[in-house]
Amino acid sequence: MVMPTKVFFRVIVFLLLFLSVGKGFSQSYNFEEISQKVTSFNNVGKYDDTIILLEEIISSKQATAYDKYQAYFFKYITYKRLFSYDKAELNLNLALKEGLKSDVYREVIISKVKLEKLFIAFDQLKFTEVNTILEEIKSEDLKHISPNTHAFYLAVLAVVESKEENFEKAIEYLDNAIEILEKEKPVDLPLMYRKKIDIYRQMNQYDKALKSFDQGLYYAKKYNMDIYILNMYYDLAYFYNQIKDYENAVITQEICNLLSKEYDERTTIGRLNVLETKLHNQRIDQEKKEHLVSVVVMIVICIIVIIIFFLLYRYILKSKERKECLRLENEQLRNNIMSFISEPNIQQYSSELLQLTERQLEIVELVKQGKTNKEIGEKLYISENTVKYHLKNIYKVLNVNSREDL
Repeated sequence: MVMPTKVFFRVIVFLLLFLSVGKGFSQSYNFEEISQKVTSFNNVGKYDDTIILLEEIISSKQATAYDKYQAYFFKYITYKRLFSYDKAELNLNLALKEGLKSDVYREVIISKVKLEKLFIAFDQLKFTEVNTILEEIKSEDLKHISPNTHAFYLAVLAVVESKEENFEKAIEYLDNAIEILEKEKPVDLPLMYRKKIDIYRQMNQYDKALKSFDQGLYYAKKYNMDIYILNMYYDLAYFYNQIKDYENAVITQEICNLLSKEYDERTTIGRLNVLETKLHNQRIDQEKKEHLVSVVVMIVICIIVIIIFFLLYRYILKSKERKECLRLENEQLRNNIMSFISEPNIQQYSSELLQLTERQLEIVELVKQGKTNKEIGEKLYISENTVKYHLKNIYKVLNVNSREDL
């Protein structure tokens, strides 16, 4: 019974290991490289490649909650860049949901998402929401964000100050943000100079406004940021309209029209929506296939387990039957021996018994007790073959043919 039990447990362990294949190992993602790829794709308008790359992580069974948080966050950045704020906010919420499942950097994730919600509200000019979120942001949150994010936070403060006509304070915030981005991420400097254009306009410092446009355009062209180039001209057109320089406003608007033909985010968003729908359907189909495979595997495993239990049950029954048969044989043997050693038989075989050795008499006594050859050997510390040898001599002396005849 020992061997089948061992086999049974080995099979069970094997099946459990089989089920856990792929679950005990998580794929490691290098998000520094992924960030570079996403930035590279987005900078040249390859947003499809960005979405496909990130969806591979999101749909991966080996991806951790933190991996999926990172992937959703990159999707948020991509859609925010395309001014698709509904899709951006959706992915930001999904990033937060996955981030909260992870024990890694929870405080950083919460602070980061809080700041990004501020930026979404700010970009959509929802200043009531902006002020509400600003009140929720604490000094501890600012310790968890990157220098780049801190620069954008300063830009928000600058615009809030400008709305209160605290223009000098607003320019101070923007200068601090520009100083940070010059070291950390100069590609985003046009965003700061765009805000300077409008603040200087409100201060009636038109030369500084135009200088800010030139500086922002310089960085936008330096890093081939088409979206920034387009937005710089949009801001310039707005500037000319506000100061009633309509001739330059018309000229600038024509430039905007030409640039917008080359860069049409609406078409891009539509294409990405189609792509996301396709990838989503593929993910659902894959999950259905995997679920079906899991069901089949579970059914097969259940059948195997049932068969194993059945075989083990049959083995136990057979063992009990053999044990019972052996018990009955020993009992019959004991009865025969008892019959043999009854009073008449003792006298009949007394002379023969006297011819037996002391060891042979011990064996006869143990046979009368119903012991098997193996048990007799263990009792007398001799081998089973030696017991058989003695029994053969005993049969010869007593003129019997078997144990039953004793």
